[in-house]
Amino acid sequence: MQDPPTSTPPVRGKRVEFIDLLRGWAVIVMIETHVFNATLVPEITDSSFFQVLKFINGLVAPSFLFASGMAYAVTTRRKLNDYLSFGMPLFRQVGRLLFVMLIGYSLHIPKFNYYHLRYESSPAAWQVFWQADVLQCIAVSLLILQAMLLLLRSERRLYTWTAGLAVAVLLAAPLMWGIDFWMILPAPVAAYMNGLHYSLFPLFPWSAFLFGGAVAGYAYLRAGDAAKEHPDADPIGRTMRRISIVAVTLMVVSFVLHPIAAAVYTTYDYWRFSPSFALLRLGIVLLLCGGMFLFERRRSVSPNSVVTLIGRESLLVYTVHLLLVYGKFGSTSFAERVNNTFGYGEAAAVTIVLFLLMSVLALAWSRIKKGPARLKRTVQGLVLAGFALVFFFGPN
Repeated sequence: MQDPPTSTPPVRGKRVEFIDLLRGWAVIVMIETHVFNATLVPEITDSSFFQVLKFINGLVAPSFLFASGMAYAVTTRRKLNDYLSFGMPLFRQVGRLLFVMLIGYSLHIPKFNYYHLRYESSPAAWQVFWQADVLQCIAVSLLILQAMLLLLRSERRLYTWTAGLAVAVLLAAPLMWGIDFWMILPAPVAAYMNGLHYSLFPLFPWSAFLFGGAVAGYAYLRAGDAAKEHPDADPIGRTMRRISIVAVTLMVVSFVLHPIAAAVYTTYDYWRFSPSFALLRLGIVLLLCGGMFLFERRRSVSPNSVVTLIGRESLLVYTVHLLLVYGKFGSTSFAERVNNTFGYGEAAAVTIVLFLLMSVLALAWSRIKKGPARLKRTVQGLVLAGFALVFFFGPN
């Protein structure tokens, strides 16, 4: 891929590579995060160095959510008329989001066995099943955006309201975490409100990162529109520089807001749901996004880039790597067998092997999708049949 022109606007049907770069790096670091958390001995995880690493790893989920929001803005622009006219692309989009949600829930199924689920699973296990993880958070947040678009009927109004919704979510998060929704709402709904019971990525505050990404994506698209009329003015570059300024501003505001928020909110946890920490991470993610944009513009992105490949196939890589680390093939999972007994060397080796496996998987699936449609359907059918056989006839 050659160096792009100074102000190349988004092209219909063309992927925006820096979004795939951001999502790809997030997934790669996510692999390291899950392996390290599942395998390292407690003496290492309690060390000061690991706390720094933990902070860096903590940027993975915000980056993943943010990139999903940006990708939504880009793909929605291409299909806007179909969505607003309730065309078939709208129903396919809703179906994809429901499928993502289904995958998220399936990763927390008590045991992938019909007999066990029907006769042996405890009520406590089903409560864990209803937790809101990152895939559910993404799917529900995007469904909210989809519903808002149908109500507001305009990109401009959609993203104006989305920016306000992101702020509202951040400010409301400590209030939502002060209520035990499991006592007043059904578990599948209560799980999205806060993380008091099992949920790792409830809508408050995590959806704000996706909403912020959608707003940033819209700003990028508007700059692309301006670039068509004034290509010499570099409106895309100017917009991305403004986004970097916003990023630094959010980080400064996060430190100013912290003591105020700690005094105002009766329920307050800086590291889990405070507006201050969320703004700090959002600012860092915006800077990362700007860095990926500069890399694409100045260096270009190779069509053989493993990072963008993993970014494009992030759902598959996310799902399979979790199954390999935490899924039970037999009586125990890989994480249970290791039981936090590895040092850095062993954990790094496992991370590299898993990364290579996921790269091969992503490449294989990418080529299958580009091949004959019959081959793709055959592979999907075989995988589905295999899961069905294990579910109904596997050992309980």
